[in-house]
Amino acid sequence: MTQELLNYYDNSPLGVTIYKRLAPHKFEIYYYNEAGREMDGLSENETKGKLLETVFPNCEEIGLSQLLEKVYLDGKTQVIPFMGFKSDNTKTIHRTNRVQKLEEPYVVSVFSDESQTYSYIRQIEKDNRKLNHALDYTSHHLRGNLSTSLGILELFEATDVSREEKQFLLNVIKKNLENIDSKMHHLVDLLYKEVKEDEKILKKHKFKTFHLKNSRVS
Repeated sequence: MTQELLNYYDNSPLGVTIYKRLAPHKFEIYYYNEAGREMDGLSENETKGKLLETVFPNCEEIGLSQLLEKVYLDGKTQVIPFMGFKSDNTKTIHRTNRVQKLEEPYVVSVFSDESQTYSYIRQIEKDNRKLNHALDYTSHHLRGNLSTSLGILELFEATDVSREEKQFLLNVIKKNLENIDSKMHHLVDLLYKEVKEDEKILKKHKFKTFHLKNSRVS
């Protein structure tokens, strides 16, 4: 492992961790660049020389240790997609890992901070819940107005009604249709606002997230 490579990692905006294989499925953190420690909220003392499972207790659960072993054995670069890593009992770090073998006995993981991605997904889920509630509410009231209007039309077909009653019922139908029209406009406005807000979030996210597929690790 050359000093030039380490210098490159030192200055990389992406997180970089180099693991030293001690035994099958047992890896020690040999190097953790500043960008990576900052993303994960860890100090050098908390990482350097520590075992993988000590720093990331759920490494087995998310498949990181298995992937490191696989890459070490076959030498093929692998990617762990968006995943949450637990660095302690309270903090979860969301990131994507690209794992590649270096010279014996080292494996490197390059990762990007996906906190914004996670926040974006949560925001979309929250917005979807709001929209579902709005749709349920609007649908309920639309069905009510439509059912009433259809019932009146069926009454016209089945029964003779006086001119006064007919005029009154036609006014009811008119009012129902006006209510439906108003609710449809409200629904369209609501959907439009939610879509525009999601577009803003996506645009902001797009320009602030590093993508591993465009990165080089060596």
